[in-house]
Amino acid sequence: MSLLHARISHWAFWEDRDDRAVLKSGTAGHTEIPHTAIPIDDMTGANLARCLKPAWRRRLDLYGRAAAEVLGHTIRDGDNPHIVFASRHGNIDRTLKLLHQVATNETLSPADFSMSVHNALVGVASINWSITQSHTAISAGNDSLIAALTETLCQLTSEDGPVILCYVDLPLPDIYHDEDPDDISGTALAIRFDQPTKPDGKMFWFDPIPDHDPAPMPHRQARAIAACLGASSKTGLNLPGKSGGWAMQPHG
Repeated sequence: MSLLHARISHWAFWEDRDDRAVLKSGTAGHTEIPHTAIPIDDMTGANLARCLKPAWRRRLDLYGRAAAEVLGHTIRDGDNPHIVFASRHGNIDRTLKLLHQVATNETLSPADFSMSVHNALVGVASINWSITQSHTAISAGNDSLIAALTETLCQLTSEDGPVILCYVDLPLPDIYHDEDPDDISGTALAIRFDQPTKPDGKMFWFDPIPDHDPAPMPHRQARAIAACLGASSKTGLNLPGKSGGWAMQPHG
């Protein structure tokens, strides 16, 4: 695969880490909101996703609200972007709740059932922002963020409009706690990619790099991407994955 180019105009990153949640957003090379602390004990994300209409916002838990929050920072007025949505496990808290209801012969919650679908959040976003373009949902384990980046770059080669990458994951429930690393954090990242010919944003080169097994955890990669996008320097970073990865380098 040849070297790919793209402009990144807007990005947002939310992380629940070290007993606090932090939201950062900005344009490539500039951080507009350096540190916005969100109370960690508010597990419903009451301070998040105020960009959504109340009727939709009430249907979302922390997982959906974190994703909607970062997505809202990358959508412009009158926009109609393609969206690539990725998550390792989706909204596993809702899924686990449904499994418990099945095991105990309880009536399944229609709201939990509909919102447990992997791409449910993108459906909500499409209605809220009147988006009619296609979206893609990806789940590839620890390669989920890298796979989403690959899909985003490929779509940019064939689509004229912007493509927004949105990645979200929360720590696994206690029953699966041993499957997560000790430093796991709730993470949501959204990046708006535009064609290189667009005037807004900062140009980046993306160069394929060899595969790496095991793949680095995506919450660490998301953190590194946010740091790169918020920096004014020309320092890039490598984003390896189990099935290949990308070297991301600012240009100009």
